[in-house]
Amino acid sequence: MLRPPPRTMALLNEPSEDSIGTGIIPICGSARSGKTTLALALIEWASKKTSRSFAFIGLPDIYLENLPQHIRKRSTNPGLDELSTLRDCIVLLDDTATSLSSRDSTTTQGKMISRIAGVISHLGLTIILTTQSMAGVDLSLLRYTEMSPLVKRIDPMALRVERTEWSSELKEAQAELKIHNFDRSLYWSVSDEMMCKHPFSEWMSNDVLSRPFRYLEQPELDGMIHGTKAKKGAKK
Repeated sequence: MLRPPPRTMALLNEPSEDSIGTGIIPICGSARSGKTTLALALIEWASKKTSRSFAFIGLPDIYLENLPQHIRKRSTNPGLDELSTLRDCIVLLDDTATSLSSRDSTTTQGKMISRIAGVISHLGLTIILTTQSMAGVDLSLLRYTEMSPLVKRIDPMALRVERTEWSSELKEAQAELKIHNFDRSLYWSVSDEMMCKHPFSEWMSNDVLSRPFRYLEQPELDGMIHGTKAKKGAKK
């Protein structure tokens, strides 16, 4: 199994003299660039190297059902409003999932993450945050917690309107990734300034894990989008 880069590994590991064991790992990339696969690869590594549990915020039950048993038995899918109740977890905050699980979409999720930023280390949380733009990562996180940004392919048009504070790092990442024709198994670690590779286990190619909301019954999906409650279920 491939090891994550040093900075990322220090956040995924349990706290020790060599590891921080808490912080935020933003994974930035355009749609279908492999952000979720990278997040799952990090979680798989942690499942084999640590005893930490996992929380998949805002994702439907069908998502958990499609995880391999060794990860599923240590996983839950609480709502965004339950983030502060977690302890010592590795948390996946997927951009789509958190938007759909919040009635006020990105406004509410941004406020929630910003408010909890100061106590992330007290709770022992490591948050893997997938986003299509670093503009979705509140600047307060840089002041209050440890961070290890990872970068996948970003659409050139999106890069032109990227947040100024991250522009140079993201452009450097794209230049490095372009040398390798944006191989989907590669990503750039901003903190370590190095190209990294992650594995593609067979279970990660499951479409339910990549696009879980596609497999919900329509009434439930409508309820999430419109901020109303609907009975849970999977698409037949």
